[in-house]
Amino acid sequence: MKKVLITSPVHPLGTNMLKENFEVVIAPDEKKETLMKLAKDADAILVRLAEIDKDIISCAKNLKIIAKYGAGVDNIDVKCAAEKGIYVVNTGNANSLSVAEHTIAGILAVFKRVNIVDHAVRNDNWFIKNDNRSMDYTGKTLGLIGIGSIGSEVARMAKYGFMMRVMAYDPYADKNKATEKGIEIKENLEEIFKLADIISVHSPLTEETKGLISRSLLSMLKPSAVFVNFARGEIVDEEALYELLKEGKIFGAALDAFIQEPLPDNSPFYKLDNVILSPHGATFTEDCRSRMSQYLAEDIIAYFEGKKPARIVNRELAR
Repeated sequence: MKKVLITSPVHPLGTNMLKENFEVVIAPDEKKETLMKLAKDADAILVRLAEIDKDIISCAKNLKIIAKYGAGVDNIDVKCAAEKGIYVVNTGNANSLSVAEHTIAGILAVFKRVNIVDHAVRNDNWFIKNDNRSMDYTGKTLGLIGIGSIGSEVARMAKYGFMMRVMAYDPYADKNKATEKGIEIKENLEEIFKLADIISVHSPLTEETKGLISRSLLSMLKPSAVFVNFARGEIVDEEALYELLKEGKIFGAALDAFIQEPLPDNSPFYKLDNVILSPHGATFTEDCRSRMSQYLAEDIIAYFEGKKPARIVNRELAR
C-alpha cells in the first residue's frame, strides 16, 4: 500500500479520503530530522508550513507527489522536485474566497477603527463616537499588488460590493482579461502607491517579489491610506511600515503575514492601535480547510490512479 506522509494535521475530510486509499502517517512534529525519517519510504507528502527542502526530497526515494495545503509553495523546493520528476500540487483557488473575504473584513475594520471602538466601549468610554476618526470605504481607490485568483476575487468584491475604482500591478496578468473585470493595469508601482486609498498585497513570495514593497514606495502613500498584507511578510519592508504607522503618516494597516511567524512577543506592531493583526490564518475557515484537504486528497488519489492531478504547480511536468 502506498504511504502518504502528512506533516501536520489537516481537515479530516481529506485525511479520511486518503485513509481509504493509502497508509497515512501524520508526523508527530515538523522537525527536519523527523520528516526526513518518515519521508524515506513515503510515496506522497502533504505539507502545510514545514520546509520540504532538497534534503527531504532527496532522501524520499519513493516520492512521486508533494501536495501543499495552501496556495504558496515557497516552503517547497519546487525546482528540486521537478528535476526528480516529482509533481508539486497546491489547492489552487480553494482558498481564494476565504482570503478575499478576510481581506475585505480587515480593510473595513481598519477604516471603521473597530478594534479601537470595541476597546473603548468595553472600558466605559461610550463617547468614543465623538472623537472617533473612522472613514467610509465605498467609492475609494483600491490598488492591488498581484491579481491572481485571490487578488481578482478581492477586486470583484471591492468593485461590485463597494463601487471602488480598482487598479493593479501585476507584470504577469492578462491585460485584456483584467480590463474585462474592470481592473486598471498600471505599469509601475509608484503610480498605484500615489493614487490608492488602499494597497492590498496578494503576490506570491519569489526572488522577484522579496522586498518589493520598499520604504520609498510606502512613503508615497497618502496620510489617509490603509495598507494590507495578506500574502507574505518578506514582500514588505516591515520596519518602514511600522515607522509610518507609528508616526501617523498612514491611517492604518491590516496584516496577516509577517517576516517572523509566529509574531514574536516583542513585536512593535502590538503597540499600535491602528493595526489589525491576524495569525496568517485567512484560509482557516471551516469551509476553506475542508475544500483544501479535499482538493489535495483528490489530486493525490488521481495521480496514483494514473490520472493527471488538477492543480500542478511545476507545469513543466504536466506537458
